[in-house]
Amino acid sequence: MSVSIVSRSSWGAQPWNGTPDAVALSQRTEFFIHYDGAHHITATGKSVPQAIERQHIAQGWAGVGYNFVIDQAGTIFEGRGWGKQGAHCPGHNISGLGVQIAIGGDQEPSAKALSAARALYDEACRKTGRALAKKGHKDGFATLCPGGPLYAWVKAGMPAEGYDGGAAPVEDKPAAWDGKSFPGAGAFVIGKSHAAVTLLGKRLVAHGFGKRYTSGPGPKFSETDRLCVQDFQKAQGWSGSDADGYPGLSTWSKLMATPKNAAPTKVKYLSLSSLIKPGVKHSQVKKLQEFLVKAGYGPIKGAYTTYYGKETQAAVARFHKKNPTLASKSYDPAIGAKGFVELQKEAAAK
Repeated sequence: MSVSIVSRSSWGAQPWNGTPDAVALSQRTEFFIHYDGAHHITATGKSVPQAIERQHIAQGWAGVGYNFVIDQAGTIFEGRGWGKQGAHCPGHNISGLGVQIAIGGDQEPSAKALSAARALYDEACRKTGRALAKKGHKDGFATLCPGGPLYAWVKAGMPAEGYDGGAAPVEDKPAAWDGKSFPGAGAFVIGKSHAAVTLLGKRLVAHGFGKRYTSGPGPKFSETDRLCVQDFQKAQGWSGSDADGYPGLSTWSKLMATPKNAAPTKVKYLSLSSLIKPGVKHSQVKKLQEFLVKAGYGPIKGAYTTYYGKETQAAVARFHKKNPTLASKSYDPAIGAKGFVELQKEAAAK
C-alpha cells in the first residue's frame, strides 16, 4: 500500500517549543512501535495527535515525541517526522523511529492501523536503504509498552493485510551502483564501506573541501568524510539538517558538477617533428593530412599517405591564407610548429 502522511500543518500542530535536533536517515537503524497506554482510545482523526501534543508539551517537551502517530482508522500523522530526533525511547531517539499506534493497553489494534504501520515501516526501509530492526518500546526501555497485542504483532514480524504475511525486507547491503549517480543515503553510514565514498572524497578534494583528509578518501565512510561534507554544505549557505554532513541528492549533484574555481583543462597537442617539410616521407605527414582535411583545408588527393607532396602543400597554403601570421616570410608551404598547434585546435573545433 502507498504511504500517505498527514503533515503537522494539516493536523494543526503548534510551533515547536524549541526545535528538536536533526537526524540523518543514515543514522536510523531501528523502528519502534508504541501504544498510548492505559486509556482506551476510540478517537480518530486530528484529535489524536493534538491530544498527544498537549500532553507532551505539558511535560516540557518540544511537541509530539513520536516520529509518527497512527490512529485506528489507519491514518498516519507526522510528529517529529523523518528528520528530527524523537523523544520516545531513551538511548534510541536517534537510531530509532518511534511510531505510536493510538490504542489502549489491552485494546486490539485494527487491521487498518497495522497495515498503515507496516507500510510506514517499508517506507522507512526504502528511505534508509536498509532493513530496520523491528522493535517494541520494551525492547529499548523497561516498560509495558507497547502492550500484549502489539508486542506479539511486532515479534511475529509485523504482518499486515496485503503483505502476504509480511513483505520481504530491504536487504541490509548496498544496491548495485552505476558508478556516478546518487547511490542513496545507505551508502554513507559511519564505519561502512561503499565505492561511492571514494568518489565522494575525490569530488570534495576537487572542490577544495578535502583539507581534513590525512590520507586518500574512501571507501569507508568516516567522521572525517562527514566533516568534509558538512564544510561543503555550509559553504552552499545551508544549515540545520541540510548541513549535517551526510550527502543527499542535492549535495551529491553539486559535488559531481565542475567546481566553479576549477582551472580549465589543459589540452596537450602533438608536437611537430623538425623533419616535417615539403618533399619528405614521414609517418607524421599522415596525421598532418588528417588534421588539414578535418579542419576544412582539403581535399588532399591521394591522402592519406606519409608523403608531403604538392597536394599537401596546397592544403597547407590554404591554411596559411586563413592564418597569414603563421606563414614563413619566404612563404615556404611548411606547416611550422605553431601552425601545427593551431591546425589541431581548428580540427578539434569542427
